[in-house]
Amino acid sequence: MFSGSSLVSPSFMSKMWSREASTRLAGCLCLLLAVSSADSEIESYRKVGDEAVLRPDISFVTSTITSINWKQDGNIAADWEGLETDYYRQFVERGSLNTTNGVLTITGLTPMDSGLYTSEINSEKKTPGLRLIVISPVPQPAVSKSCDAESTSCTLTCDGDTTGAGPVTYRWTPGDDVWTESRELRIAKNGSSGVKEFSCELRNPVSEESSLPIPNPLSTAPGRQLNIYTGVTMFTALLVALLLLATVHRCKAGMWFFQKTSMPWDSDFWRKDERPPRDAAESNGTTVQDKEHTDEETPLSY
Repeated sequence: MFSGSSLVSPSFMSKMWSREASTRLAGCLCLLLAVSSADSEIESYRKVGDEAVLRPDISFVTSTITSINWKQDGNIAADWEGLETDYYRQFVERGSLNTTNGVLTITGLTPMDSGLYTSEINSEKKTPGLRLIVISPVPQPAVSKSCDAESTSCTLTCDGDTTGAGPVTYRWTPGDDVWTESRELRIAKNGSSGVKEFSCELRNPVSEESSLPIPNPLSTAPGRQLNIYTGVTMFTALLVALLLLATVHRCKAGMWFFQKTSMPWDSDFWRKDERPPRDAAESNGTTVQDKEHTDEETPLSY
């Protein structure tokens, strides 16, 4: 009888080592296959409408090239065996094979041209596969904003239709100069009030576009305050000028401009209205005739 220890049979230990070795071997094989797969396939992005030039590795060819075969996803695209070149599917009109160096050129690229391309020179497949990915260019984005009721924070969104544009990334200016997969930028008043404007950039492997800048909705920058002060100053100056002009008109014409029957472009708008003596007398409430008539009616007293 033993205490504090236990016995392990040799057969059990052998099985444990066997399982561990198998696990390690399987892991190594998986890693080797992954590396081999990565080395055997090259990824290339192209823009819709452009052309792709697929070049095979012919460094292993030691004799004259007698046959060339290109395949897209395992389906023959172009085949040459010393005579005429046979093209298939879309490559009949848009494919061109150089029988001297094995280069396959595809024009007017469309998304259907995407796929894994492999080549065989003289019936030997020595070159790694080329993964061709045809995508659309990114559009020019536009920035939209959504702010809270208190205007203390806003969310800016970089909008643009990226359908068919493949993997896209975004970058904001000003910002951290980092491309991310998020098209939104959240700003707070206490952290961005000094920034004058924002813009965003949209990029994919074949193109890049920038939006027009928009003013910072939370800005309290000196430039914005200066614009407000300038507007107030101009309004005040204009109001003072109008009041001064009205006062000058009152002094020259003897009445306010809104009491005149003439218009500002008439010559007598700035002149005083001259009344005849009769009108002046009438303005005093008594006419000369009335006075004479009163004298005649006054009885004489003796």
